[in-house]
Amino acid sequence: MVDDLPDIDEKALRAVTRIDRLIVKLRRDDQGAFMAITNALEHHLEIFPRDPETVRHLAHALESFARARGLDPEVAGFAKQLRSLMDYS
Repeated sequence: MVDDLPDIDEKALRAVTRIDRLIVKLRRDDQGAFMAITNALEHHLEIFPRDPETVRHLAHALESFARARGLDPEVAGFAKQLRSLMDYS
């Protein structure tokens, strides 16, 4: 039965969950746009075969969007998680 379970990257999913929680805590008006990107990240971490390049691109998109909206990931507290996703392999 274990063979039927999907190949999910739990560590990377925890990083995305942490980013989600921190964005929710900020109570931003544009929170839904951030969640759209993190939902796409979650999807790509849950499917198999996983495409690491897509995960990295989505992480870069999240950083770019955050900066465009005046949010510094370092100040918001999710820079470490974002870097781990940008280095995903």
